[in-house]
Amino acid sequence: MHESWQAFLEQEGATIQDNGVIDFNHSDIDISETPLATPLSGFAMLAVGGNDRHVFLHGQFINDLNLIEEPAAQISAWCNPKGQLITNFLIINTGIAYLLIFKEDLKDFVQKRLGMFVMRSDVTINDISDSSPLVGLANYNELDTLNKNFPTNTGEVNADDGLIVICHPDGSGRYLITGSIDALKNNISNSKNRVTITKSHIWNLLDILAGLPWITSLTQEQYLPQMLNLDALNGLSYQKGCYPGQEVIARLHYRGEVKKRLCLIKAEQQLSIGDRLTLEQSDNVVGNILNAEMHPNGSCYALAVIALDKLNDKLIIENQEVTIIELPYTIES
Repeated sequence: MHESWQAFLEQEGATIQDNGVIDFNHSDIDISETPLATPLSGFAMLAVGGNDRHVFLHGQFINDLNLIEEPAAQISAWCNPKGQLITNFLIINTGIAYLLIFKEDLKDFVQKRLGMFVMRSDVTINDISDSSPLVGLANYNELDTLNKNFPTNTGEVNADDGLIVICHPDGSGRYLITGSIDALKNNISNSKNRVTITKSHIWNLLDILAGLPWITSLTQEQYLPQMLNLDALNGLSYQKGCYPGQEVIARLHYRGEVKKRLCLIKAEQQLSIGDRLTLEQSDNVVGNILNAEMHPNGSCYALAVIALDKLNDKLIIENQEVTIIELPYTIES
């Protein structure tokens, strides 16, 4: 984290933990109604530039970059030749570069491995995580008071006064803001009377409630895109050309059957990545936790990959029953 950004957040009341987590003391916040501004931690951002950036990334990722030839954002992912997810991204076309937003613990691996495929292409890959922090915005309706060019359509991107503003491509109505540190500081300072500045864990929880999964180093190269509902999130194209893992992914779509899917669950105890779901009175593992976060109401919400034929059974984690909750989007069978 850049020193000036950290100093600003601490001035605004944040506690920065040793692992970089940004914490504000708002334990009783109503996350469904309160306008929230969330300085984000736990994410990396790479800027991919150069004249060949479009062709290069289009041949690597699972979504169709031709759909965002103008500045726009989409959900996407990068797979190994077996079709398993190396990482998933939010990818933003600024018109000058592509910004890749993904989990921070994968940054070194992704930057190094992606760079191996550049070869003689005119492509640059730069880590801008510290110089261009991320801020999330949720439950805010008075958009024109923040930025006169605030986007309103899902995936829309606008740039103004040193800021890049993204209407979140997951359809949740949230926003991501990035840009220069000075521009972000000014934006937060000017709007803090209209929003509650809250800790980064709240944004992780909002991702979970939106059904938006994140691959981490603990879950890397374990799942196919359809298992994480990337097809339902418009993060997977079956019409584009070849990319790593395309044959496996297409075969599952056209000839196979997805037997596991991402589900939203609720529990009354803390859950963690990798926790296993079993059937009542059985040790048979039928699912695994992908992401989890505590809610201010005291419950824990998580995204778990669960066998579809077990969804009507009683599911247990450490002798405690979990509840499956309806996702905010439709999955086509």
